Amino acid sequence: MSVPGSTSDTLFEAIERLKSSSYECQQLLLEGLSLEDGLPLLKQHYRFLQAAGGMVETPNGSCLFIERLGCWDLPKGKVESGESLPIAAQREIEEETGITELKNIQELCRTWHTYEHKGKEILKETVWYLFSTSREWPTLPQTEEDITAAEWKSHAQWQEVLSNTYPSIVDVVECRLRLLNA
Repeated sequence: MSVPGSTSDTLFEAIERLKSSSYECQQLLLEGLSLEDGLPLLKQHYRFLQAAGGMVETPNGSCLFIERLGCWDLPKGKVESGESLPIAAQREIEEETGITELKNIQELCRTWHTYEHKGKEILKETVWYLFSTSREWPTLPQTEEDITAAEWKSHAQWQEVLSNTYPSIVDVVECRLRLLNA
């Protein structure tokens, strides 16, 4: 949906229109509203949550995915006070999968999404990192976080993941694929 204008009324009108829409995957493009101007407006309306997460790859190209609530996902979580983004991403990977031998390679991308939790509107930015590890280590899914599996998937199996995941995870995987093909 494209909405001309740059006022907060226009922004929140567009958000309400999206929320009442029947489309499963929604995006909003506000012409004339820069990120620098729009983000503070969004932070007034939403509770902002900073998160970090990562893709973990082995030398043979396998990638670690988790299954949470019936969908494929990547390990991620809230950044703790005083914690850097890369350290938060590594901690979340370790907590959610049990994998501890990790090397941070680079920042991959950033994703944004909104959701409602306990009656509050949340705006979540996740900063994604690429990590490497020496082999496909055994995993230990963090069941108290509703993670039922942590599995290594070859590039050939990534399509299976993409067919049952969230739009933001598709963005992260596509970002990684662009880097591989560059």
